[in-house]
Amino acid sequence: MMTKKLAAIVLIACCIVAGVGIWWYKHRAPASAAEATASEALSALVKTQKIEQQKLDSSLQVFGDVQSAKIDSLSFPQAGQLTMLAVQVGQQVKSGEIVARLTTDPTAYAAYQQALSALNFARTELKREEELFALKLLTQTQLDTARKQLTDAEAILASQKKLGGENDTAQLTAPMDGVITALVATQGDRLAAGSPVVQMGESKGIRIQLGIEPSLRHLIKVGVKVMLAPIQNPELTVTAKIAELQTIVDPKTQLVNAIVLLPASSSATLLPGMHVLSTIHLGQQSAWLAPRSAVLSDEKGSYIFQVADGKAKRVEVKTVSETATQFGIEGEIDPKLSLVVLGNYELEDDMPVREGAK
Repeated sequence: MMTKKLAAIVLIACCIVAGVGIWWYKHRAPASAAEATASEALSALVKTQKIEQQKLDSSLQVFGDVQSAKIDSLSFPQAGQLTMLAVQVGQQVKSGEIVARLTTDPTAYAAYQQALSALNFARTELKREEELFALKLLTQTQLDTARKQLTDAEAILASQKKLGGENDTAQLTAPMDGVITALVATQGDRLAAGSPVVQMGESKGIRIQLGIEPSLRHLIKVGVKVMLAPIQNPELTVTAKIAELQTIVDPKTQLVNAIVLLPASSSATLLPGMHVLSTIHLGQQSAWLAPRSAVLSDEKGSYIFQVADGKAKRVEVKTVSETATQFGIEGEIDPKLSLVVLGNYELEDDMPVREGAK
């Protein structure tokens, strides 16, 4: 009787254990799947590749302005009213061509006439005193004084002539072949003596002023090669060299100016007033090659992600060269770690990652 009772108890216990096992099995599998899904949600799927170092042609791209090689301000020596302005900005002019006409200020014309009258009087007076001196009616000192008065009168007249008082009208002509770069005065203006009327650039050559970040000035040397192209038409390139590298910061642009000088033949491509994009060649240097998609930037600068022990590692970098498909970069890069080339936009430093196909 006891044996049958014990057997029944054992059977019931086995059923209970089997039921618990079945319940655990049914509920255990979904929990594991949920845990796996949660684990994947906390990591990012990325694509990586090896990073290699090579010697690359290093270059720097900067913007610049095209100017005439020599710019002169043209003005009248006398005061007066500008009665004709015969040119416009950008107009090509030949040497000797009329640029403007001025009606001389009446006071300047009167001053010249007074100086001319004083000279004629001094000449007549000297002749009279020379005759008196020959008759022993005048001392040597009196004769010398008369000669000095004539010399002074001649100097005053020459000065008034230089100031333009000789004529009641005056013409301003181009001193060279060139182009009008600016109109400083307007037709009808009353001008003081020496006031600029127009600015004119010489046609013999052009000057390109390139703006360089002061921190990058040490990379550039006089004589290095530079490729220039209009911003609107980058296919039209001109090859030149840096002719001058200035040592002060331009107060307007806060940049250091590098100067390129070109012959007039280059004006077929580059005209004064154009903006250009220039590529300054800095020679070869070692750099890490990275696809353009691998290099990101924010307010701190450029950076990449490498994978270390299953986590994203942010590395600050600096771009030293670039092509249409890749960057040449430098920084504290570990060549043993893979480079994240896709999926990097959602990464943060030390974030778990899952590497896809390499």
